[in-house]
Amino acid sequence: MKTNHLLVVMILFFSISFSQTKSQMIFVDGVCGMCEKRIESNCLATKGIKMADWNKENRMLKVIFNEKKISLDEIHKKVASIGHDTKLETATDEAYNKLDMCCKYRDEEVVKNHQ
Repeated sequence: MKTNHLLVVMILFFSISFSQTKSQMIFVDGVCGMCEKRIESNCLATKGIKMADWNKENRMLKVIFNEKKISLDEIHKKVASIGHDTKLETATDEAYNKLDMCCKYRDEEVVKNHQ
C-alpha cells in the first residue's frame, strides 16, 4: 500500500516538473562560430534556460527552458540584448555594434565571406 502511494507521489512530481519545461526553436541571426558561442553561452548563463544549441547553417536556436522562470519573449529580448536579431526582437544598434567584425550579419560582405 505504501509503495502505491509513493509511486503516485513520484508520478505527480515528475509530471509537474516536466510540464514546466518547454522546448522551442527560435530564428537568431548570426554568421559564424563566434556568434554560436556568444548566443549559446549567454543563453545558458540565463536563469531558467536549461539547454541552448544554435545552428549556424539554418540560424535556428533550439532552447529548452523552464517557463516558470523565463518566458519565450524574455529569451528573444535576451538574445537581442547581446546583438543578435530574432523574429520578434531586433538588437539595438549599440548592442549590434559591440559584435566583432566577423559577426556583423547585417553586412552583406561579411555574410558572403562566411559562405
